[in-house]
Amino acid sequence: MTRAVLAVALTCLFAPVAYADGRIDVRVDFNSVNVAGVRNSVGLNWQGLEVELEKEFAKSKVVLSGVAIGLRREIFYGFTGFGARKNVDRWDEGTYVVGRFYRTIGLGEKKSWSIAPAFTLLWGIPGTTLDRTVVSSYGEGSEYTHIFPVRNSEIPKVVAESANVDVNAALVYPEVSVAIRKRLARGGITFDWIFAVRIIRFGIVDSGVEGDVARVERVYVPSMGMRFGFKVF
Repeated sequence: MTRAVLAVALTCLFAPVAYADGRIDVRVDFNSVNVAGVRNSVGLNWQGLEVELEKEFAKSKVVLSGVAIGLRREIFYGFTGFGARKNVDRWDEGTYVVGRFYRTIGLGEKKSWSIAPAFTLLWGIPGTTLDRTVVSSYGEGSEYTHIFPVRNSEIPKVVAESANVDVNAALVYPEVSVAIRKRLARGGITFDWIFAVRIIRFGIVDSGVEGDVARVERVYVPSMGMRFGFKVF
């Protein structure tokens, strides 16, 4: 399914569309959420940087006004199982391929402002920032809460070998967003203010002297950011 969606995005992106705008976009965003366990609430805060090639159609096609595909890199922090910082630097950590589908709704007569709801699919290797363990303040360290993103996809074997990870180490998850777009220089430059929600399934393990309690929970991660784009074709 993931490959099919990416194939459709590529086809739409590079298919000849008369008078369509092509842009290079750069996005920066900030993400924060608390994942609640039985004993502890684990706080996650991380930032991301995306570079996209966007194609906006001259005329909206049914429900689409444009598509984009690109790469995402998240600032990550390498942790040991119990939260201590590790001296690590891995190219694969927090690296994703992103595909975005959106619809623009013009505001005003000149339509220099618009609202753009979007659906984005991300596929990649999650960083260790999303894999955390918090020890309870009681029980002399014998009780803790561990959370981790549920891997649900595969990566090519050659990539897995170069990154020294399992082929099933990939994560696919959706993002739903709304952007407020301002066009400048006759549409040659765009600024987007983005409000989004990432939907990620987390495994949650609470461990104590009486045993372990494990479950999987869908977590909605609020995200805010900005996107800057400039026309290239």
